[in-house]
Amino acid sequence: MMTNPNIIKIHSIWLLFMAISVNAQQTSKELYGGINVSTNGYGLFLQSFFSKPNSKIKNSITLQGQSIRHAQETRIKNSRYLNPNPYVLGKINAGAGLGINITSYYQIGTNQGNSPKLYIGTSLGPILGVMKPYYVLFDKLGDQDQTIIQNENIINKQDSIIGGVVWTKGMRELSFTPGVNLDINLSIQWKNYNRYHHWQNGIRINYFPNGLDILLKTENSIYFSIYTQYGLSGKY
Repeated sequence: MMTNPNIIKIHSIWLLFMAISVNAQQTSKELYGGINVSTNGYGLFLQSFFSKPNSKIKNSITLQGQSIRHAQETRIKNSRYLNPNPYVLGKINAGAGLGINITSYYQIGTNQGNSPKLYIGTSLGPILGVMKPYYVLFDKLGDQDQTIIQNENIINKQDSIIGGVVWTKGMRELSFTPGVNLDINLSIQWKNYNRYHHWQNGIRINYFPNGLDILLKTENSIYFSIYTQYGLSGKY
């Protein structure tokens, strides 16, 4: 559980970045929406661009949300039971992140009308880690309620874990932790059929000082990923 000062700090940071985002969208000439796929999850994003005319520097504000998996997650089945559901041994929470990023792009090469344009960019911003308790079915003799949160005591009794449960279990028990999102990327923008396209690839680091606790007995503060994202837009 986070203390009240931490909650106040998180809200202050989010309000600041939301104010910047609203201001940016008011002066924006391009607004993209799309999907993001990475080595540790997937999600959606909304990106607003703003830049000065005839400048090689372009900036953006991005609102994004995506799932976050731990690199050491492994799904297994318990062969002692008939048709068991797969589950992740040692997982205590399902993770996700809600972030607001400021990105600065620098155009590589010359600007030639509607030809594709290549950019190198860096992004930085706050991210709010979201954790949902990870439930499993556990074989407790004489107990009808076999749905429990996986913990260190349970993983030492692996033979009695029947399997995973529906993913919505635990949605009313969310917890949150603040973090920082940083990435370095290479992207390309082009126009086709009166629509604008933005394809970006990069390396991302999510850092949670208090930990985004997903797996037991592992490092849960730094999450490194390689990602690709595609956005589609109209021009204003």
